[in-house]
Amino acid sequence: MNPIAEARAILADALAVMRHPDARLAVILYSGLSAIFFVYALFTAGILWTLASVAIGIALLPVVEFITHKYVLHLLELAKTSPTAQFWNRVHYAHHMDPKDTRVILAHPATVVLLVAVLTGLAWLLGLTPLAPIVAISFGLFAFYEIVHFACHMDGETRSRYFTTRRQEHALHHYIDENRNYGITTAIADRLFGTRIVDKKTLQRSPTARNLGYTGEFADRYPYLKRGDEPPSDGAGKADAR
Repeated sequence: MNPIAEARAILADALAVMRHPDARLAVILYSGLSAIFFVYALFTAGILWTLASVAIGIALLPVVEFITHKYVLHLLELAKTSPTAQFWNRVHYAHHMDPKDTRVILAHPATVVLLVAVLTGLAWLLGLTPLAPIVAISFGLFAFYEIVHFACHMDGETRSRYFTTRRQEHALHHYIDENRNYGITTAIADRLFGTRIVDKKTLQRSPTARNLGYTGEFADRYPYLKRGDEPPSDGAGKADAR
């Protein structure tokens, strides 16, 4: 597929996500916030720092994705108290239990605001000010992230090579081994940290791909969530993890 055709296919895939009622409002919200902060940034921070912030954000996106996914969203320790268990259930556990449930694919807006606040705080500690461009690119990249993630799970075929590749690799994370393929928008961090896999034949199916380890004695001791003791069946994710 030539670059122009691929660009058109990517746009068509993104628009397909935007037509879904469970994705549309969230993406519009984050995109709108990004646009507002970008306009504000141009007047208060200048075009050079705004463009530099965009470059920094894009460069850091793979690492931020990887760290957040691996060390926060998969943190089993969150299941040890009722409040944190309910938080974990909404932000990731329920999604692994039922990857096709479009109601829990996207992050809760409150967690998005929290993540942007954390990233902005880190930027402030590093002296990367003014902060408006940081906030703008954070919301913008999160809108992009949500589009790609939703496309990985929604019904129907994807048209572009980019979305199809991301969908196939993400399916391996959900249905084969939850400790691989943490990246959503790109596989760069997985390549860097040695967690990328593209062929399910080279892996054994993980018994905790759906329950993230919340099972057995651990679930008995901390009974705050719906249990998922059974590993995914052989047919789970077959269409996507091809």
